[in-house]
Amino acid sequence: MLQRITRLIFVASVTTVAVIFSSSVRESASGQSNRRSKDERPNIVILVADDMGYTDIGAYGSEVPTPNIDALANKGMKFTNFHVGPSCSPSRSMILTGVDNHKAGFGSMRDRITPNQKGKPGYEAHLTQQVVTFADMMKDSGYHTYMVGKWHMGEEREFWPYSRGFEQSFAMLQGAGSHYTNGGFDHLDPINTFVENDKMVSTLPKDFYSTKTFTDKTIEFIDKNRKDDKPFIAYMAYTAPHSPFQAPQEYIKKYMGKYDAGWDKIREQRFKRMKELGIIPDYINLPPRWPMVKAWDQLSPEEKKIESKKMAVYAAMIDYLDMSIGRFVKYLKDTGEYDNTIFIFMSDNGGSIHDVSHGMPEYEEWLKKSGYDNSYENIGNPNSFTSTSFGWGQVITTPHWAAKGTVASGGIKAPFFVTYPKAIKPGITRAFANVRDMTPTFLDYAGAKMPGNKYKGKSIYPIEGKSMRPLWEGKKERIYGDNDPVGFELYGKANKALILGDWKILRLGDMPWGSGNNEKWKLFNMAIDPTDMNDLSAIYPNQVQKMIALYEQYEKNVGVVPAEAPQSSLVNPNVGINPEVGNIFDNGLLLPSN
Repeated sequence: MLQRITRLIFVASVTTVAVIFSSSVRESASGQSNRRSKDERPNIVILVADDMGYTDIGAYGSEVPTPNIDALANKGMKFTNFHVGPSCSPSRSMILTGVDNHKAGFGSMRDRITPNQKGKPGYEAHLTQQVVTFADMMKDSGYHTYMVGKWHMGEEREFWPYSRGFEQSFAMLQGAGSHYTNGGFDHLDPINTFVENDKMVSTLPKDFYSTKTFTDKTIEFIDKNRKDDKPFIAYMAYTAPHSPFQAPQEYIKKYMGKYDAGWDKIREQRFKRMKELGIIPDYINLPPRWPMVKAWDQLSPEEKKIESKKMAVYAAMIDYLDMSIGRFVKYLKDTGEYDNTIFIFMSDNGGSIHDVSHGMPEYEEWLKKSGYDNSYENIGNPNSFTSTSFGWGQVITTPHWAAKGTVASGGIKAPFFVTYPKAIKPGITRAFANVRDMTPTFLDYAGAKMPGNKYKGKSIYPIEGKSMRPLWEGKKERIYGDNDPVGFELYGKANKALILGDWKILRLGDMPWGSGNNEKWKLFNMAIDPTDMNDLSAIYPNQVQKMIALYEQYEKNVGVVPAEAPQSSLVNPNVGINPEVGNIFDNGLLLPSN
């Protein structure tokens, strides 16, 4: 209904037939012609930004120059209606498996599991053995499998990337933390653990900065096996631009003063550019300022100064990420791998809003004890710890309602594009797709079968997603029909959504996004209203009831356990400061080697 899509035309690539003897003969030419002669299946690179907002790259409307990311985006297919999970690990579990987050073990975030959910299937807070990763399946079908960056799928050895199909990995096991050290994100995880393959990392590289090191490691892994005949799949799970906001000073300086105009003006500018780029329809209006956001002019001069610098550091992190992706792309071009590589770029969830204290005294106490200095002069340095306010949060999620953690559009819509000039024409699609579709797409390009409910004799949940390949290559205009329901849920309370064709029902509980667990269902038509602002439930009550029934079936199918106790926004209330953890810069911190 009212769904428009840029029709893509598949252009078949012409390949050179290599001479094959009883054993394979590799090409001897260098440069772009230096491709394997035996296995011409494409490499696949998944570039995942952490907590990046919908409009945070140039190709989607940002003022931050991202020329390397944009160059890929403009050669590929840009999605305007791609849906992810509402938060880090639930979304990543679906990327890795093609299975709903509940079945994968992430029906809630670890710190928000209530007593009645604890120990129940779907609330393990680690990637369960009832799902199989794309890494396992791609490795079995002849691919090298590499992983770098944020794992967040479990901290015990049996859950490490190396144990879940990645032959080479360099991973941070926890969900967030310092970009310069292994300092953690909160008093639950004050120190982060890094692992390389099956060993813990004892010393970080001397020039460690998360984005740099994760890029370096990917290049290192690919280079080790570059001369054999096998393609690779690389899952590059960057931790930028997730808070804390930290970046090299030369990058921060580029953006000082750039955000003095404030969030109202910057949001208007991004909205205008999104229309010019075709990311949103011309006819929609800029949604009003969120009710909890002050007008920029109402801030004091000191508040404006601090907020402007925080956003400058955020922009610097994105700029550095873009530079690093450009460096990685150049490596692939120099080694002859670029032309046969599928690039996917995405964010793991919607843009984030993290008040640095989370409104909790114990968290503020942890920041103080940890030695962080958030004075204006120090913002962006390795020992600072700042994050996104509501004002900038609305900018990065423009034009959507709400943010990370919710199943509103601001929480589950993300930038997503795919580039593969051999088979995918440039353009924009408004077709619906979601993270569960990634694993089946990888298997499609690998020529591997979907495993059903058994894998190597072990019972597993079947893959739920659909291959996007027909959509990418212009053979179909969409992969989901008007009668294909897709549900989203997190936490076991009123944080629920279901999509059916162009229709979406949504129910939010937590303030400020909803009005409590008794809030009624709302109905939106995504084709004419991508903002979640125009509730049509009173006009189409039958559609609402039809979709509620489908949502209830979804909850039953994935095993949602309703939360029976209040949930903290960060931690369970009975968890306090560990008295053994003092200043993290003097206690157990993995500093870069000299």
